Amino acid sequence: MTSSTGRVKADLREMYNRLADGYSTAFDSAAGRYFMRRKIEAMLDLGRFTRGGHLVEIGCADGAFTLEIGRLGFRITGLDLSPECIRVAAQRVRQAGLTELNFAVADAENLTNICDDTFDGAFSFSALRYVSDAAASIRELFRVVRCGAAVVVDFPNSWSPWFTFLKPLLTGETHIHDHRYTTGQVVAMMQAAGFRDVTARRILFTPKTTPGWILPALKAADYIGERTPGLNQLAAIIMVGGRK
Repeated sequence: MTSSTGRVKADLREMYNRLADGYSTAFDSAAGRYFMRRKIEAMLDLGRFTRGGHLVEIGCADGAFTLEIGRLGFRITGLDLSPECIRVAAQRVRQAGLTELNFAVADAENLTNICDDTFDGAFSFSALRYVSDAAASIRELFRVVRCGAAVVVDFPNSWSPWFTFLKPLLTGETHIHDHRYTTGQVVAMMQAAGFRDVTARRILFTPKTTPGWILPALKAADYIGERTPGLNQLAAIIMVGGRK
């Protein structure tokens, strides 16, 4: 591991350790819940995962998505670089009484403690965008799932105006070590890792910070924009799935 890669991991670990207790508040609003639901629906549609299967989640943070998907009948192992996020996620799962979910600290680019062909599928939301070598993480996902298993990951779209100028302008928010990708780049990484039947989908023009009063209008924009050739190229999220 190079010194720069080590610095990235240390920065991300420190940031998410600090944010762990408040991470899920971003999904408390109507827009946040809508944003989460749309991502989960797209992931399940692309992955076609079998209920009851054992999935691994990369970058689970405090388990916000893990809990929602676990309630649908999946067993999940959530992995994250942040020990504090893992602590909070495990606590939330205990409080919810979901015994089929567990968590561990792990490095997405080097899943050294996981054997080949372990899981029935894998998914990752807004996590691989921050790692130094996303292609290495995708290769690791290919390694740890069983033959025939699906893997679904997402990335921010380089062509989306939300990431290029609207988000910094409207929210003042930036994220350390963030990377944006084109659909072609994401598909190429999946194919290079060995995945077959790779399919990409671009979703969401609605940010999770959207005020409630304008949310219905942006939901309509999602419906139209995601289905309109050309305009769809500008959607915020690239979600891609493939099979081992």
